Amino acid sequence: MHKCGILVSIALFVPSMLVAQIGGAAPAGRENATRATIFGGYSYLRNNSTGFNGWEGQGTFNFNRYLGITADVSGASVTPFSFSALGFSAGTYQHLNNYLFGPTITASAGRSSLFAHALFGEARSSLGAGVGIPIIGGISTGITSANAFAMAFGGGVDIGLTRHLAIRAIQVDYLRTQFNATDALTTGLSSSLGNRQNSFRFSTGVVFRF
Repeated sequence: MHKCGILVSIALFVPSMLVAQIGGAAPAGRENATRATIFGGYSYLRNNSTGFNGWEGQGTFNFNRYLGITADVSGASVTPFSFSALGFSAGTYQHLNNYLFGPTITASAGRSSLFAHALFGEARSSLGAGVGIPIIGGISTGITSANAFAMAFGGGVDIGLTRHLAIRAIQVDYLRTQFNATDALTTGLSSSLGNRQNSFRFSTGVVFRF
């Protein structure tokens, strides 16, 4: 917990210093017209040898043209096992959801921008199973779930189309979750006996600017 506190302090202090340096070099009178952005799109999460497909949503409020605060919510899932025959099917599914919050630095070039963020919050890993039966339909149930501290460090590039619309060409994040070994194993997130899980998240989608 002490290490996490240090990381949070660094994540808040470094962006402020960078903004002060950039702001001193910026021409006077130039302000960021974009006060807030909303992003939504596809997300791919890579955890060891397992790939999760999912989605990501972000909302960012900008205090000035360089510094903002971001709320990030994402969900990813994978089907470790599936079977189907004669109309019957069965399988297991694993979900990982993240709820993160933290500072974002943005550098603009015309309508396009480059950004970096440090996000902290909670992750939820869950394992479930389901069956499909002809006529009756599908039946699913949760098996187990767990919550843990999570943090993500990364950034990306937004390609501006208009003043209020952009395409997020790429966003890449290093995502670290801290499920204990038992929770990671029982929810299907990791087969490692360690208490830390390292993943990379790749996202792309649409950005609305206000």
